[in-house]
Amino acid sequence: MKNLFLLAFGLLLSQTAFCQDIVFKKDIVSVDGKDCLKVNDRDPNNVSFMDLEGNEIFFLKFIHNSKYGPLYTKTTFLNQKLTMTAMSYGFTKKLLLKKLLMDGTLTNCALVPARVENFVLKYDEKVEDK
Repeated sequence: MKNLFLLAFGLLLSQTAFCQDIVFKKDIVSVDGKDCLKVNDRDPNNVSFMDLEGNEIFFLKFIHNSKYGPLYTKTTFLNQKLTMTAMSYGFTKKLLLKKLLMDGTLTNCALVPARVENFVLKYDEKVEDK
């Protein structure tokens, strides 16, 4: 029983070690206390993510009541000219950032171009192709 408790505690501890603290404050996104990105989310259906210089790097769009379904998200990586759509996996702006960080696609507050392609391949559900 004691060993089971220690194993469960160890697993929980290892999970929290990989979590990064993402905070949205006004128009700035901070990761682990460091200003990382700017965000323009004044329109709740269209969210732009920019580097700290103001260059837009990716865009998250929430699409409601389309012919493809009641709600899906479309993420566009502007410099790579890649787009992905997801219906079953509900990307919010915070969840999208968490996934980008966990996959190593967003590193040191910048997108890693080679990882963007892998990210799109991994999460794109091709909703609009149906």
